[in-house]
Amino acid sequence: MGDVDREAFLAMLTERYPAVAADIDECARGLLYLEMGTLARAAQAAISEEDTASVREHFRFIGEIYRRAAPEVKNAIHVSYLERLGFDSKHGKRIRAREMLSPGLQEGLRGLEAYNAELFGRRSGIPPRLPSDPARRAKCKR
Repeated sequence: MGDVDREAFLAMLTERYPAVAADIDECARGLLYLEMGTLARAAQAAISEEDTASVREHFRFIGEIYRRAAPEVKNAIHVSYLERLGFDSKHGKRIRAREMLSPGLQEGLRGLEAYNAELFGRRSGIPPRLPSDPARRAKCKR
């Protein structure tokens, strides 16, 4: 079992990225997945700006957390961090953000993508039709 729980994650975040920790909204405080999402937004900003040095530093930090994470923190990294980053966006592809992840995070991302592909039926190459799809919303209103 990992030694980085929510409290340890927040202490490490505050030490390494005090501005990010300060950006955690009052309503999100105490909610690990939302707190992790705040860190993901900062990492995504670095990806969007194609700031490879910052992206590498973010990924080193989250890799350190991931290696030592308690199960709940590891799951939050999957759901609220990795899943929210634009690895396949034009900026993510241009700087090869996916390749900057540690092997453990790359494996976690592949597992997450495989799960989502199975869940949303992406194996056929057809994008999922989520409830936010206007055609589906119209169908649901009938």
